[in-house]
Amino acid sequence: MGNENLYETVKNRICSEIFEGHYEDGDRIPPERELEELLGVSRVTVRKSLELLEEEGLVVREVGRGTTVTLRNAGNRSELDMVVLIAPAQNPFFSEFIARFQNYAETKGALLLYVEKPRTEELERCLYRLYKRGLRNVVVWLEDMTADPDKLRRLRSLGMNLVFFDSDKGLPYADCVALDNRLAVQTLYEELVRQGYKDIAYIGWDLQEAYSIRTRRQAYKEAAGPAARLLCLPWKDAEKSEAMLGRLMTPADAQPDAVICSDRESGELTVETFRKSHAAVKIAAVDELAKSDRAEVIMYRQDLYAAVERIFTCLQDQCTMEGRWTAKLYLIRGILEQEPSFLP
Repeated sequence: MGNENLYETVKNRICSEIFEGHYEDGDRIPPERELEELLGVSRVTVRKSLELLEEEGLVVREVGRGTTVTLRNAGNRSELDMVVLIAPAQNPFFSEFIARFQNYAETKGALLLYVEKPRTEELERCLYRLYKRGLRNVVVWLEDMTADPDKLRRLRSLGMNLVFFDSDKGLPYADCVALDNRLAVQTLYEELVRQGYKDIAYIGWDLQEAYSIRTRRQAYKEAAGPAARLLCLPWKDAEKSEAMLGRLMTPADAQPDAVICSDRESGELTVETFRKSHAAVKIAAVDELAKSDRAEVIMYRQDLYAAVERIFTCLQDQCTMEGRWTAKLYLIRGILEQEPSFLP
């Protein structure tokens, strides 16, 4: 094995220890002579590996005090020639989002690599595998996954640039880009009131962790006040959800005048259920419904182009601003749309 490979091997071993949490910020790593014996390499190799880590800002070396780990929350200089997208392929917006992402990446001279979100592996371990392959610019569509702030902090320190889409869970170690959910729900609610609807219910999911679902539900409660009527459907359980929607319509004189659906999936399910029961209830939804389900539905559509543009700008800032970069939540305005046709 060449010296350069040895240097990288030793460096990666130390990086692994940092990622696994064996070193905290300010901890001293073993002296060179101990690392030499522990890793079975020469003192020259150890010294060169530590120099590489110091160049990347992961450690500080001081004569007489040894080598200290520094966990920085800063941008990491990198060429933005490849971007990894971790996203849920099952999400209804996936194909449209990745198409927009791919097209925009091409205009910026970047290659997009898609990785489906891990099912059994924790997100941060998946990110660390990408890091070890030299992939440093990553966009995460979190959906219902969880995120470990401490592991994100360590990945940031190791040299990874991160942007989270449709979530605030990356803060303060990643930029976050999301629809302005409060504005979306407020706009739909005010439009329904403007059209004369008074009893306006809300249909969403029982997810507690998903940022968009949580924020939209809270925005509705603030808009409706004491008159709020919420129906939280069980996530990804269509049969139980349809039964709950049916009960919302019974008895007929207790039906709301209108409903706001939290997203595309709940909106399409509501349209289908109400169509079967011939319910005369106005439907509004955040996100764009499938064409067959848009009839007489008020929609607040996400501006995916603006979201993708902001994501790339965030990555560019992280790659170039370094110490001047700080993580922020960027809220993107959507577009109010109404279909002119009628339910059959």
